Amino acid sequence: MDMDMTNGSGGFMWLVLIFVLLFGMGGAGLGGNNAAMAGFATQADLNNAINQQTTALNQQQILLSSANNNYETAQLINGLGMANMNQNNSNLVNAIQGFNTLSAQITNQTNVLSSKLDNLGYQMNQCCCEIKTQMLQDRLTDKTADLVAAQGVINNSQQSQYLLGQMGKWVANAPAATT
Repeated sequence: MDMDMTNGSGGFMWLVLIFVLLFGMGGAGLGGNNAAMAGFATQADLNNAINQQTTALNQQQILLSSANNNYETAQLINGLGMANMNQNNSNLVNAIQGFNTLSAQITNQTNVLSSKLDNLGYQMNQCCCEIKTQMLQDRLTDKTADLVAAQGVINNSQQSQYLLGQMGKWVANAPAATT
């Protein structure tokens, strides 16, 4: 039993009271069982006082246990709140990193597609130029062939005129009959 008077148990007070009852008043409390005397406690009074003190101590222990349980519950709730907050923060960081990764991938893919489109545009320009050049080359070749043919006709005509001019007057024979 704690002998401190400030904790509310009053154990020291009971010890002093019992000492006074047993040894005070000329030893009347040691077996005199003098209930008629005023100011003395009977056995029932002493038992009632001890029972009340025990009940008060038990209630105090229950209240202390309840307070400790409340504190532990509050600590557990606080720990859960911190764990939830930490998990939420981790989830947010992971989500942000995922979005950043996705954004970087989309940017890279956009850059790749842009580069491919630029290359396609360049190749189409080159192809168009080559096709146009080939078409012009084909037209030039066709016109050159037409010119060569026209010059051949002119040359043949000029040669025929020259030969006819050298021969003098020339008359064609009638064509022979074919049977």
